[in-house]
Amino acid sequence: MTQHRSNKIQMVVLLTVLIWASLAFSQDGVPLFTKDFTPEEFAKRRSAVYDAIGANALAVVQGAPSPVGYVRFRQSNEFYYLCGVEVPHAYLLLDGSQRRASLYLPHRNEGRERSECKVLSAEDVELVKQLSGIDAVFATEMLGEHLARLARTAAKHTLFTPFNPAEGFATSRDLALRAISDMANDPWDGRPSREGHFVDLLRSRFPHFEINNLTPILDQLRLIKSPAEMALIRKATQLSGWALMEGMVFPLVKETITAIRHTALARMMAIFHFKLKYTSIDQPSAPLRDLPFWHHSC
Repeated sequence: MTQHRSNKIQMVVLLTVLIWASLAFSQDGVPLFTKDFTPEEFAKRRSAVYDAIGANALAVVQGAPSPVGYVRFRQSNEFYYLCGVEVPHAYLLLDGSQRRASLYLPHRNEGRERSECKVLSAEDVELVKQLSGIDAVFATEMLGEHLARLARTAAKHTLFTPFNPAEGFATSRDLALRAISDMANDPWDGRPSREGHFVDLLRSRFPHFEINNLTPILDQLRLIKSPAEMALIRKATQLSGWALMEGMVFPLVKETITAIRHTALARMMAIFHFKLKYTSIDQPSAPLRDLPFWHHSC
């Protein structure tokens, strides 16, 4: 009888975790644009990049690709820092002379939107400009044409782009570099980094440009936190502390703890319980963007 009751409890716990996992990592209900920062905050960051690269230079930043598996898409830190747009396979072009930002997005996939949720696309020009404050929005395939036009302008022969690997969920640069090194050292793999491949494409397609590394500029800018960033860091720190406490005191039946203590289920249950207790359902993207890995996203 006791064993039957224990198995039943374990099954309830497992089903609860699976249900909440599907809700937590679903795109449904996620706002089209971040609520963490205002468009004016992103505009200030881009303005600092214009100052750093100079009036005779351009900068292009590649966004994160679509995730593999049933997980919610998360934009890379570098791309998010400059515009806040969380769309896979997006590109951002910054013109130092005009101090103008152009965003390049994939076309709408109506079938995917029906099964998942709406995602900002090249067809949402006015909506994207209104939400993000970006100056212009185009389809992804227009980036090559626009770079070709700019390459013919003698005053703009310097193009900045990040050389270092983009940082995503729970990612630090040293681990990203280690992963690239592991692929390079594998004789049956040998793939370059995504950033390295992008740099090679830019050099081969547009030899007119001198390609420079944007990473040191972004690193320096991200070292100094704005008041809005500091407020978000404080809140994320507080939420992380609460989550750790929930993980220590979350009530589970003794038999269930014994059964799942060597799995991720206990941790997942604590986090889901914490999200229910401390977060509002109408703010699904609030500072839980990386919790409890907020320190990798600053």
